[in-house]
Amino acid sequence: MASEYWTRFQAMKASRRRFLAAGAATGVGATALALVGCGDDDDAPAGTPTGAATTATGAATTAAATTAAVTRGGTWRSPMVGVSSGNPPTLYPFENLTYLAQYSSQNHYSRLLRQKTGPDVAVEDKTSLEGDFISKYEQIDPLTVRFTMKPNVKFHDKAPLNGRAATATDFVKTYEAFAKVSQNAAKYSAVIDSVTAPDEKTILMKLKAPFAPFLASMAASSEGMWFIPVETIDNGQVKQDPLGTGPYVFKDFQTGVSMKWDKNPNYFDAPLPNYDKVEWSLSNDAQRIVAALQAGELDFSHLNGVIFRDSRSKLDPKGKDIFSQNFVFGGVFFNFDNKPFQDKRVRQAISMLMDRDGYLKVQDGTGKGNWHSHISPGLAPYYISPKDAKFGPNAKWFQKNVAEAKALLSAAGADNLQGIKLIGNVDRYGPEAKQYWELVSADLKAGGFNHELVFQEYATYIQTVYLGKMEPNTFAIGPLIGSPSDPDDVFVTNIWSKSARKNWGGTPIPEQAAIDADIEKQRTILDPKERIAFIQEMQRKMAESMVIVPGHASAGYAYVQPWVQNYNAMADYSYVPNSVMKSNFTKERVAKG
Repeated sequence: MASEYWTRFQAMKASRRRFLAAGAATGVGATALALVGCGDDDDAPAGTPTGAATTATGAATTAAATTAAVTRGGTWRSPMVGVSSGNPPTLYPFENLTYLAQYSSQNHYSRLLRQKTGPDVAVEDKTSLEGDFISKYEQIDPLTVRFTMKPNVKFHDKAPLNGRAATATDFVKTYEAFAKVSQNAAKYSAVIDSVTAPDEKTILMKLKAPFAPFLASMAASSEGMWFIPVETIDNGQVKQDPLGTGPYVFKDFQTGVSMKWDKNPNYFDAPLPNYDKVEWSLSNDAQRIVAALQAGELDFSHLNGVIFRDSRSKLDPKGKDIFSQNFVFGGVFFNFDNKPFQDKRVRQAISMLMDRDGYLKVQDGTGKGNWHSHISPGLAPYYISPKDAKFGPNAKWFQKNVAEAKALLSAAGADNLQGIKLIGNVDRYGPEAKQYWELVSADLKAGGFNHELVFQEYATYIQTVYLGKMEPNTFAIGPLIGSPSDPDDVFVTNIWSKSARKNWGGTPIPEQAAIDADIEKQRTILDPKERIAFIQEMQRKMAESMVIVPGHASAGYAYVQPWVQNYNAMADYSYVPNSVMKSNFTKERVAKG
């Protein structure tokens, strides 16, 4: 049962906090926290106690207690997502999985739940949740979760909704539209049996079976189901002029220039948001972003490890640095209809030719990065580093070993291939990504895996190669999921054979049945310690099959100007409702508009 799992998980975290507090005097606390990677939080569970209701404290409750002296107003200015900013190919997040559509959605749409933020919540901690447009959630029987909407949820005051109250029936219709359109819908339909509205403020979700990460992975996902009114889907407005129930009202999108929003005066968590407007630059030029930060023209930006040292030396030292472990899982991936990639020896060889530590030295000036396993380092405590001794003997498949890789390629008959192409994107993920593709390609060529590196434009790449629709004699490299909330998101989206992504094509690898069985089992394990151990063992096992060849994981980095107050970061596609809208400017900055 989902809520039972979260109750146990939060109890485990509380126990760990007590351990850390007790160990602080002897110096063991910091070490334990670094290994576990989960943030502190209050003692209220993020999930739901079995048979009892949990109040989903929204931002309004928090604001009332902590922001009596907050200065509100001003225009928040930042790039959409730093050096990876760009033009969304559509503003409709259900029809396109691109992170650009998901990022823009966070301002004008809302979700059932969102990640809780605060000075004592780690930037990667996606297990501490609070209500977004709902006020409480409860488990009323083993397979039924009930969500109660906040009393004042309204759609934005523009046609065709014109500020009318949003209802549970509206949400049911949204779910039905999502299930028909989204390439992420399969993971929902595999778990959710039905979504109904017994009254206008109550949403009931019936599960098909116990599903441990239901709340974080689905109810709070920023890559899943936004609350989109179906009227705007039916009339096509969702693609160009979206409206929802979120903190900001969409105003303008100038291709290649900017996106703009105005404060929602009827937001259900008023007086939030604290800023009157949000303006995003769509420039991804690192030098221009740093220059704009220097000039005080931007209040915030995501940056990256490549430019960390140079950029930080140019910025106001009074500003705030935010570091996070990497969530963006990716690496080298395949369509298994294409030979020779069905042979795991080829995949193992590709992995053993990659110099992950070398890539980190070039690309991660923060010195805080790691390697991906078959989940991201940000997904602690589930993640286990292949660099860690406890990963076990299968860590060898991640270690650079050119001689062994060449032997594997020879044994597989893949040491003299012709016409193989490695496909990467050229125009969206930024210079750091392009440099990474080139470094990997150079290592593979040096190790005897003959191929040509080919770059595709993003619009083509995201609708073909990214979804596993690869031409014969090709394989690919790139990010595969940007903001997972739980390991299940990675497994089901990228590795499970029932995913709509189908990166493996129509020919599953021999190991796929066993991998699928493990993916499906981890979903049902309600004891948190047991689930953590099982998922760590899954990573060890998948290291041998290399269904995807994971890459390195540079640390995340962002800079916040000194005039921004109360900014508590969360590494997520929804950083505006999680963090930005709850922060505020100094009086001097508000006066500048």
